[in-house]
Amino acid sequence: MIRDLTIVVDGVGRCAVPSGVALAAELGASVTAVSVLPIVPFETFARAEIPYDMVVSAESSARERAARAARDAAAAARAANLACDSTAICASVRDAAECLAAHARLSDLAVIEQPDPAAPKPADAYLETLLFRTGRPVLVVPYIQATALRLANAVVAWDGSATAARALGDALPLLQRAERVEVVTVADEPPPEEARRRMVGHLARHGIDATVRVCPAGLPPGEALLSYAAECGAGLLVMGAYGHSRLREAILGGASRTILRSMTFPTLLSR
Repeated sequence: MIRDLTIVVDGVGRCAVPSGVALAAELGASVTAVSVLPIVPFETFARAEIPYDMVVSAESSARERAARAARDAAAAARAANLACDSTAICASVRDAAECLAAHARLSDLAVIEQPDPAAPKPADAYLETLLFRTGRPVLVVPYIQATALRLANAVVAWDGSATAARALGDALPLLQRAERVEVVTVADEPPPEEARRRMVGHLARHGIDATVRVCPAGLPPGEALLSYAAECGAGLLVMGAYGHSRLREAILGGASRTILRSMTFPTLLSR
């Protein structure tokens, strides 16, 4: 069950709050609105010979923006008659990431807006923190999202991996509310009939009527999934978040990067 949602806000993005609040209302969940605005370390200003009073003013302004963003998100949740807490994180980038991860670890699902390359915002820097450092699923809402999450038609990306299995399990509370669920494998050959039967049976035991589909592997997996989900009018895509560690930094795999760059529907990612 999903009973606790963390909604990440920054006062710039506009889509995570309405989508997160609407989902929480449908699930009967409580909300924690977390605003993250990193501050520039004092030594950076000192090296630039910026007067101390300007440094204090900039930090104070950042803290107020963070607090205001959290308050606004909490007000939207309370207007929907939801139980809501709010917190503002205003610290160095590294400390802010750890504080956010600690909050998200004690929730069932984190909601954040998709990064927009043409208009970067503070929360963009923390998507990989949520994916790789919390152990919790993340619902990424498109920055063009104009309506609430539609659960009628859901697509689940499946390649038989542990990461895909984690995403499937995390998404069960949402899939149970969908009218149509399609489990899609990008491959040249369909999975064995026994594997398809077990998938359908597993989901049926959770009250989910699912269909297993095969998407030809002519395109890269990320592009094939996006194309298929768009063609069938999906309101939700579920998939594992693939990545590896390089220079101590989480780097998303190709399919995950493609989805996050080009998605036009909410996507639940698990690691």
